[in-house]
Amino acid sequence: MNLKEPLFTLLLAAAAGVAGAATPQQELDQVLHAIPDPQHGESLFQVCAQCHGARGGGLPSGWVPEIAGQHPHVIAKELVDYRHQLRWDDRMEKVAGRHLLQTPQDIADVTAYVGALRPSLQSAVGDGQSLERGRELYAKRCSSCHGRDGQGSNAQRVPRVAGQQYGYLLRQMHDTVDGRRPNMSAMHVGLLKPLDMGELVGVADYMSRMPQGQPPHDPRTAALAPEAFARP
Repeated sequence: MNLKEPLFTLLLAAAAGVAGAATPQQELDQVLHAIPDPQHGESLFQVCAQCHGARGGGLPSGWVPEIAGQHPHVIAKELVDYRHQLRWDDRMEKVAGRHLLQTPQDIADVTAYVGALRPSLQSAVGDGQSLERGRELYAKRCSSCHGRDGQGSNAQRVPRVAGQQYGYLLRQMHDTVDGRRPNMSAMHVGLLKPLDMGELVGVADYMSRMPQGQPPHDPRTAALAPEAFARP
């Protein structure tokens, strides 16, 4: 009996499994083509609520973003990136991993639920010292993608930045410049890298003060309890 044969067979099987694994883009495509079940998403969200809050408002400290009303396709992209180590955070990598969100359908369900939640309108803002400079920089460097009103785009997977927690916005810009957001494009890095600390503070402050708007009505969420969408 050749003792090396079983090991060789196992190695081949493992290699085949890796080769057959879905790429990030393939998995994201599966999520975006799924028909979401927001009621199932509500049950999955109970784990998310432990950090993001019962209504997805996040924390004023900026360590946890507001996700209520964020575009579902944006959230789906971030979750898939966490699953494939394209974005880094110990907590989110565990939550987005296959222990909780086992399938692309699970991701579609929870993002549909989160996207239909109403923003809290209680996001933390900066001190206002660099607000005018932040407004100028946002118009020049950010508005072409995120929109003049900061609402982003679901179809283009551009996040809503309007009304996001100030501390979170500032931290993400620093992480982008310092190479801690590998899923950010080189263009994004290039837009932020020339800015000094005061300018980054101004942009984050300006975005945090922009009106948040409302999530679009989706008839598939109509069966959810009205209190799930109530303002605090």
